[in-house]
Amino acid sequence: MELDFTRGSARLAAGGGSIVAVGGRSRQARIALGLTLAACLRGAGALAAEDEVVTLEQALREAAAANARLPMPALDIQIADEHIKEARAERWLKAAVEGDFIYAPYYPPGYSPAITNLGEARLQAVIRQPLYAGGALDAAVSRADANKDAARAHYRIAEKDLELEVRSRYAELLEARAEGEIRRAGIAELDQYAATVRNRQAAGQGVSADVLKTEVRRSLEQLALAETEQRADEARIGLNDLMGRDPTRPLRIAEVSDPSAPSPDDADAWTRAPEVAAAEASTRVAEADRLAAAAERRLKLSFAADAGWLTDDTTHLNSDFWNRLWRNGGYSLSLLLTFPIWDAGAAKARIAQANYGVRQAQLKLESEKRDARLTFEKARSALGHLFDQFETLSHIVPSANDSFLESESRYRGGTATSLEVLDSHAAALDASVRRTDVIARYRIAEALLRRWSTP
Repeated sequence: MELDFTRGSARLAAGGGSIVAVGGRSRQARIALGLTLAACLRGAGALAAEDEVVTLEQALREAAAANARLPMPALDIQIADEHIKEARAERWLKAAVEGDFIYAPYYPPGYSPAITNLGEARLQAVIRQPLYAGGALDAAVSRADANKDAARAHYRIAEKDLELEVRSRYAELLEARAEGEIRRAGIAELDQYAATVRNRQAAGQGVSADVLKTEVRRSLEQLALAETEQRADEARIGLNDLMGRDPTRPLRIAEVSDPSAPSPDDADAWTRAPEVAAAEASTRVAEADRLAAAAERRLKLSFAADAGWLTDDTTHLNSDFWNRLWRNGGYSLSLLLTFPIWDAGAAKARIAQANYGVRQAQLKLESEKRDARLTFEKARSALGHLFDQFETLSHIVPSANDSFLESESRYRGGTATSLEVLDSHAAALDASVRRTDVIARYRIAEALLRRWSTP
């Protein structure tokens, strides 16, 4: 882009064209010049955006930044962190300022002096410290820690699902565009062959059936190309949406290297899947709930201390009352002991519920482990088989192309039929298309293996 400002005029050139705005110092000329420059800069920015080539790593970064589902599990982690702070704080001393004022009028209409006092006024600083709670406080901390681990695992699940979706859409888009190029090249080859057949027909040879066969074959390839372009558009729209871009925006993506031989993986890598980590954390939560339920039936001991003012007889709010209030300053120390004896089976029922919860969490953990291993083993097996197919097709494609060229050459020489040419062309095209399909499936299987083997 070139900008050239002169006295009273401006010239902007971009892409081989130019726009010239001429004017004096009038306000209208300045406005026109500004609008012209803004429009051209927007156009240049759009062209630059269309020319941008997005790599897989860039797509993953943009998707992680733009995804609307990730902030929710991220907030769960922060909430769990606050629960940890709350549970830990419950184990330590608490201080408060407490007070009350009770006014009891003379009898009647107040209560009988035999069953009540004459009122009370209190203003105290109070501290309380739990000494022993039967393990309930430690269980609460353990539960909060496990909940945070579970929240982290669920966030990681959302991240891994997003990564898998981006990698899959990226592979699908590459595959659809590669197949589109193959089919366009195939149609061009059919056009060249059709020209040869028409030339023979024009020369008086009876090849009208060959012309019809070629036209039918070309129409079928055009239909397949249209379906391929539709798949490419769907993959592009989906990938744009995952990246937080306008779904209708053009998208150019970088090529990815061809598959390489799968490296030997850790056979137990599936144990690091985030689903397994989440289930393990849920099991720890259930075990902490069981400890907290069991603590209800144990002795509890706490310490309390207060210091301040405490007096009685609030029926006369005169100077004597205030003098007594200030004179009656002091402090007290208390040890509070609680030991439950009978509650009609409520605590026992809560313990049973917690035990069932632990068993349920253990069963879910076992189920998650089996699911993770199944998916991991399927992906690992598919990776090996797909790489074998890729190698086989990589050898077949050149041979199939040579076979087509050879049959077309023999047709020109009159020693091959049109059916042989079209069959060899279809075989070459099918081999190339299957190769791109195998590459895409290999990349998706690789993404699945990564999804279920990394923490």
